[in-house]
Amino acid sequence: MSKSEDDWFSLMPTEPLQSQCCGSGCKPCVYDVYQKELAQWEEAKAKKDRSLLTKQEEESSNSELNPDTFTAFKISSVEQLTEDAYQYKFELPGNSSLGLSLGQHIVLRGMVNGLEVQRAYTPVSPVNAEGYFEVLIKCYKAGLMSQYIKSWIEGDRVFWRGPFGGFPYSPNQYGELLMLASGTGIAPMLPILQYITENEDDETFITLVGCFRTFENIYLKPLLQDQSRYWNVRTCYVLSQESSLEKLPWSYQENTHTGRITENLIKKMINSCRRKPFVLICGSVEFSEDMTRCLKAIGLKEDSYFVF
Repeated sequence: MSKSEDDWFSLMPTEPLQSQCCGSGCKPCVYDVYQKELAQWEEAKAKKDRSLLTKQEEESSNSELNPDTFTAFKISSVEQLTEDAYQYKFELPGNSSLGLSLGQHIVLRGMVNGLEVQRAYTPVSPVNAEGYFEVLIKCYKAGLMSQYIKSWIEGDRVFWRGPFGGFPYSPNQYGELLMLASGTGIAPMLPILQYITENEDDETFITLVGCFRTFENIYLKPLLQDQSRYWNVRTCYVLSQESSLEKLPWSYQENTHTGRITENLIKKMINSCRRKPFVLICGSVEFSEDMTRCLKAIGLKEDSYFVF
């Protein structure tokens, strides 16, 4: 191979590793970006014209979120919510907003032992929050990204890109939203919930069903309690590892169930809704599949629910 060929192959884009794909269906995905850059490289090589290599910068420092490049944001606070879950707050310049629509997620990039890893997270802060955004993250003992996240301290700069996905919504579009969320799957529900309660003209009813292992594992209790005080909001909990409700605060006992969420319980929730509900689902793949199966068994059609 000639030196000229060596030079060209040194400019060839590197195919992403599997760990670099967050698996959330982002557009563009890291593989989409790679294919675009590979096509540019092949054209430039064929024409022997390096000016055609308009490779985008992989990082940006302008504090504006971008789906194609990673932007650094500074951590302003770290709060441990449970034994394995944390809430991270990131600074935005001035009174700027992250610019998300409801239900959108962003992708985090981390480096662990020289390996690049990417994961998707949905901010829990209101979509119109100014000067900051907040992310709820559960850390796993054996998780690659968790190793990186657990090293974060206030003042660190972390790289994000996005936004992706989203739940199309307009005020009063549905009579009622039934939110079925497991663990950190509550994240995309919170901005939707706050968006509705902050709009006096939006009279949509909301029933939020949060599924957690124990009472101590319920994330963001103060926020959920505050939201449940609105006339059009009710919150319910399903605790899989609690055997009795007697030790729970009295304000939680009436709206909490023990065990796992079942088809019968979902049917009961739907029948208790004040208006015909549209169902939102978010959690693990297994949870989402179980909820979808239950809804179909109850008789709901695909246009009656949305899976994040």
